[in-house]
This record gives sequence, C-alpha cells and structure tokens, in this order.
Amino acid sequence: MNSGFLNRLVGTSIVVVAAIIFIPNILDGEKVHFKDGFKAIPERSEFTTIEIKQEIDAKAELAPEIKPVALYDETAIDDEPVSTEKADSLEIKEVLNTATNDSGSQPIQVVEEAKPEVEEVKPQQQVVEAKVAPLQRSETSNLTSMAYVIQLGSFSHKANVEALMKKLKNAGFTAFTRPIKTRNGELTKVFVGPQLDKADLEQKLPDLEKLTKLKGRLTQFDITK
Repeated sequence: MNSGFLNRLVGTSIVVVAAIIFIPNILDGEKVHFKDGFKAIPERSEFTTIEIKQEIDAKAELAPEIKPVALYDETAIDDEPVSTEKADSLEIKEVLNTATNDSGSQPIQVVEEAKPEVEEVKPQQQVVEAKVAPLQRSETSNLTSMAYVIQLGSFSHKANVEALMKKLKNAGFTAFTRPIKTRNGELTKVFVGPQLDKADLEQKLPDLEKLTKLKGRLTQFDITK
C-alpha cells in the first residue's frame, strides 16, 4: 500500500466517525427537556399569640369587688335552751288552742302560756309590718337617716314571729321584722319602732317586757338601708 491510499483511508475513517457522532444530533433538532413542576410552598405565616391569662387577670382587676355577706352572731330565742329561771319569762312556743266564736272553731297560735293579762289603756298606734328586706323608706316620711328601735329578739320559726307581731299590734305598738343571715341559717328579727324620740321609746321598755316577757334592747337604726 502506498502512502497516498493510506492517507485517503485514514481521512475517510475520520469523516465516517465524525458523521456517526454529529449527524444524529443535527437531525434530531432541538431536544425537549421535561421537568417535574413543583409549586412553591408558601412560608407558614406567623400566628398572633393571645395571652388569655393576662387578659382574664386584667378584667378581673377591673371587676367590682364582691363584698362578703355579713353574718350575725345571734341565736334564735325559740331555739336556745331555756333555764329554770327563764322558763316563765323568756320561753316562746307554739300552742294550739281552740276558741269557739260565732263563726265556728278555729285553732289559734299563741306565743306564751295562757296567763291573765291586765288590760292597759294605751294610745292606738298604727302597726306597720315590713317583712321584705331591705326596709324601704316612703317618700312622704319625715324621718331623718337615723332613728331608734327596740330589738326584741331573733326567731327561727315563722309561727312565733306572726304570733308576736299580732300581740304587739293588738297592744298598739308599731313593729316590723327583718330577715338576717347567721352562721346557723336565716333568722327573723323583730323590732319595735322606729321613732325619733329616744326617751319616748325607752319608756316603752317596761311595758314591752311585761307584754312579751322579752327583755328588749334600745339601739340606733338606719332607716335608709
């Protein structure tokens, strides 16, 4: 083989190899590349934190202060044990008697044991029974903010209160009641009055003790409450 033929053979081989490498790329044209499309996930927004406990504490500070209910340290007269010395004077109990009248027989409740009563001539006074607390002051009342009353005692039985109020009314005394809270429950306190004249009311203490067998106590009374 001469050198000219060898050169042509090498040149032809190079051309064939180049054609094999480059012709497919030229004939395919532009290649399409497929990519997986992913949507961008937005960043998580920041949540506004609410301090609930702080808001509750702030509102609790602004709330009006609740005042505790005042409890009276008192004992009902018709519940406390009665000694032999007070058996005839301080005991108030329920007794059912049958009284015959024109309309028929009716049971009557009395506060004390049946005893002969001395009729006393006293000026008739209007009896005001105010059993709803707090006691409301009428617009036409000429009483000042402070007056005086006589405390007869506290009772746990409604029948005893009604019987005592009836006795005071029949005797011409102005009286009223008020419920009070105690450690042993709710009691009903009976008052005589109110009056502006302390001396005049104080003079009624002996008559009240004789009538009810109870030792009353003169005290100031705020009628605006």
